[in-house]
Amino acid sequence: MALRDLLTALEEEGAAEHEKAQQDRRRQAAQIVADARERGARVRADAVTAAETAAQQGAESLLIAARSGARRAVRTARDDALAEVLGKVREQLLTLPGSLAGAKAAVACVDEVLAALPHATTLRVHPADAATLRPDVSAKLVADLGTGGAIAEDDEGRCVDNTYLTRLANTWPEIRAGLSRSWEQGA
Repeated sequence: MALRDLLTALEEEGAAEHEKAQQDRRRQAAQIVADARERGARVRADAVTAAETAAQQGAESLLIAARSGARRAVRTARDDALAEVLGKVREQLLTLPGSLAGAKAAVACVDEVLAALPHATTLRVHPADAATLRPDVSAKLVADLGTGGAIAEDDEGRCVDNTYLTRLANTWPEIRAGLSRSWEQGA
């Protein structure tokens, strides 16, 4: 083989090895790019999943907070309404002494208080109701209450308070519960 042929053969062999090396590098580069794209897709999918999960959890937290706030607002509104009802009932009870309905209620309260404390020595009533009471009450009648109803006291220090406001205070928890139940059923 001539030197020229040998150089040509070496050159062709070098060119072939170079081309093969280039193809290997292209395949490796293509595989690296494909692997990177696959990893990028996984990272993107993981990021999207994490973002969706975080958004879902955030939405659930907001919903829980909104529901809690709504329940709190309803409770506050009901409490305000109940306080208003109680205030109006108190106002109405304070207007009863001296009226026809107040006179009947005062007599009933005196009868009840004397039945509960039959040996009462002092009977306290509202000044406007004092004139409407039976003259046969054996207890000393003191007209000094600021509200309707009656308070009976005996010589041993026992006392029975049967005033309108005390009766309201004693029955208010039951009335309040009934009103709350009726409002819940209406909701």
